[in-house]
Amino acid sequence: MKLVPRTRAPLQQLFPTRVSEPIGSSSGSQWPVAFTNYEFPVLGQGTISFTFKTDQPFRIVLASQKDVDGTLLVLEVGLQKTALRRDNGTGQAGVIAETTAPKALIDPGVAISYWLSLDYLNARVRFGKGEMLPQLVVFEAPLPLSPAPAPTLPAGATAKARREAHKKAAIEAAGDYKNLRYIGLAAHTETSLPVALAHLLWPLPVVLAPPPVLVPSDRITLDMIARNQAAAIASLPNACQVLYGNVAGPAVELDTPEFPDFSAAINYSIVTPGCICYEKLKEKAGEFGKSEPDETYLRITIGPNKGDSPGSPYVLEIWPGNHYSPIHDHGEACAVIKVLHGDIWVELYPELSPSVTDYFTEAVFHQGEVTYLTPEYYQVHKLVNRNPPGNMTATIQCYRYPDNDTIHWEYFDYIDGDQIKQFTPNSDWEYLEFRALIRAEWAKVN
Repeated sequence: MKLVPRTRAPLQQLFPTRVSEPIGSSSGSQWPVAFTNYEFPVLGQGTISFTFKTDQPFRIVLASQKDVDGTLLVLEVGLQKTALRRDNGTGQAGVIAETTAPKALIDPGVAISYWLSLDYLNARVRFGKGEMLPQLVVFEAPLPLSPAPAPTLPAGATAKARREAHKKAAIEAAGDYKNLRYIGLAAHTETSLPVALAHLLWPLPVVLAPPPVLVPSDRITLDMIARNQAAAIASLPNACQVLYGNVAGPAVELDTPEFPDFSAAINYSIVTPGCICYEKLKEKAGEFGKSEPDETYLRITIGPNKGDSPGSPYVLEIWPGNHYSPIHDHGEACAVIKVLHGDIWVELYPELSPSVTDYFTEAVFHQGEVTYLTPEYYQVHKLVNRNPPGNMTATIQCYRYPDNDTIHWEYFDYIDGDQIKQFTPNSDWEYLEFRALIRAEWAKVN
């Protein structure tokens, strides 16, 4: 189960039958429901995401059975108001919570992912846009639960017995909301169902954002876990683990005993007219469709494309001071990024869309630090070297398709003005060739 961007393969079948008239609703409803093929693997918890480009209100329906006669939670996303309901009606009595905040309304004409998270254990419903992260929640409401009965425990009850008793009490308090499983979509009878450009079912609710910083398992501390400051590689997909195992070691560095001035020589080549980096950067100006000379960087590939990554799996990227990439994603590949020299700022975006140009957070990574991206998290970003000219940054970018990816989108999609375009991963030099050229250039002045 995975999100498939509209630029890639056809979507899996969303509905059990071709929907001409919505099904599964009570006769005469103003919001007839079409139930999808999706259902939560664990009753009462999970997240569902649909990518729509619509200017009409719609509803995401969670139900205890494949009709609207059982227990319901209904999120109605509108142009003027968004509401969480306990029924599929229209009366105010069915409203649990509502908001008129602009960020929680439909974005007309913008293809964006709308997601709904059900979390019965924490008695919470969350609605967000973009990636399924708590930073992107735009509306939140408590589940209307019954007061939880205090568990009765015999004297000397074991810790395990206490945990089980409290869990049982939470389930009882959740009542029928614990039984929500089936997922439907609804539109008003005067409109049609929005077309889902992409969709994703996630078995967990949105609770905590995975930390974007990777550290070795022997450096993880209890404080890091408690503060959600860093992740160990074992918590990431196998593709990330393979990449991390290859480049995270201390010997993977830019300046080596054989060529201790490599970083200084690259800096010299960048700022000196006639040198290879200076001339290549001048040649690449406008590579991403804009006449912005600073929206450039150098790509030095390490090894060929072996068929398990978009382009070469290992790329040394050189970022001159004040240079940056366009906003882009990575075709749902996994990636590990290690800083070999300097600092890199990573701006994170909720969605790859020409209409979404504000990042929701940024992080800076210094020499020796490692970050990552997966198909679900931190896939859309912009890399920036905010240091002044003459202070380059070098990173090693490592890519690998997830083990279950049989599509292999070979491009990086990026924003150019009001369009999404495809960038075919290229190479300015192969690594050994580049190092030899830089070394020869440096020898002439030292």
